[in-house]
Amino acid sequence: RVFYSFGNVPDAIRRLFTVESETGEIRLVASLDFEEKNKYIFGLEARDGGGLTGHCEVQIDVTDEND
Repeated sequence: RVFYSFGNVPDAIRRLFTVESETGEIRLVASLDFEEKNKYIFGLEARDGGGLTGHCEVQIDVTDEND
């Protein structure tokens, strides 16, 4: 069984996204504004019951809905 969570990420990322701990699915919590920021990069962590941990980097590109 693997559990997913944010790695060492700023609070601003935690205010915008959540991670489903059992599936690793990333969900949006607040609206994103392309004009404010067009790319988010942050780390995720996967941990199993035996103490092993894996890390990955997630990149989310925001597109302007007017284009």
